[in-house]
Amino acid sequence: MADEQIRAKVNQKLIESGEYERLSQYLRQKLIENGWYEQVTELASDTLRAQENPNFEKLVDLVEPEALALVPEFVKVELLSMIKRFLEGIVD
Repeated sequence: MADEQIRAKVNQKLIESGEYERLSQYLRQKLIENGWYEQVTELASDTLRAQENPNFEKLVDLVEPEALALVPEFVKVELLSMIKRFLEGIVD
């Protein structure tokens, strides 16, 4: 089975089970608690001010790499652990 097919099946299982929403809420909560939203908002604002012709797609391209890097490592680890436990539960 191709990676895309596996990804699609995992996404389907996550959504059907309600786990996707639970993981999304966890991520949102942790990002808020750790100031990520404020950091990314400031980064986006600074980036917009520096652009001559503001453009949403360009803003995303410029901000996304740094925004992803700003996600605290412990949040990434915990989220991956939660996904792994979910996958182990559906494979058994």
